[in-house]
Amino acid sequence: MKDIRRIPNRPDIAFVEFETEAEATSARAGLNNFKITPSQSIKIKKKYTDTLDCWKCRKAIECLKEKLFCPMCSAIQPVEDRNYFDYLGLLPGFNVDLSLLKMNFLKLQSFVHPDKFSKCSQKEKEISENCSRYLNEAYKTLIEPLERAKYLLTLKGEPLDDKDAVDSKDFLIEMMELNELVVISNDTNELKTLLDEVKTKIQLLGREFANSIETNELKKAKEAVFKLTFYYRLKDGLSSRMFNNK
Repeated sequence: MKDIRRIPNRPDIAFVEFETEAEATSARAGLNNFKITPSQSIKIKKKYTDTLDCWKCRKAIECLKEKLFCPMCSAIQPVEDRNYFDYLGLLPGFNVDLSLLKMNFLKLQSFVHPDKFSKCSQKEKEISENCSRYLNEAYKTLIEPLERAKYLLTLKGEPLDDKDAVDSKDFLIEMMELNELVVISNDTNELKTLLDEVKTKIQLLGREFANSIETNELKKAKEAVFKLTFYYRLKDGLSSRMFNNK
């Protein structure tokens, strides 16, 4: 189970969030008739009520999905500890709807942009600046496949670091040879063919990562991301080389 939150003013009902659809499906039947006892209600209230209180009017915020503004006093709310996917209204995963991502980003940015709070209190100005900055960081991370993959590993509690580097000497030698070819080749057709091959490899590794992260095979997921790092670097080098050859 990923999260459980008490519904304001309804101590007998809780919002339960699972990591995957499979977990939710298997738990749905068991939770169907679940009742929160007084002792459980107290525990949930202690853990989650603070994040549901408006900083300005101290009323409970009933909107559990976006929580951008207090429904009682309309004050903008802090970002809190929310992941990028949640903030942008997307389900966590490697394969995302980029058009939906952009649409949600522009919509939210129009709500929280600091220019809209120029006549508000200093507190609201600071919150809007933080929200806008956080929103930009979230969008920049999720719009790029490689950064999105790294962020998903971080959400899993397994951020990428140097100790997870690919051990395969054959792979590293191949990368060195390909990078050398990019530098010395003046054959535009050869470079274009190589670029197409690199793009195909990136797609394959992307699918491999998506499957691994979905099945929680984090070692395989990390290996795929490290290889993707090399291939994206190679892709950028090829694109730059071909542009300079024009």
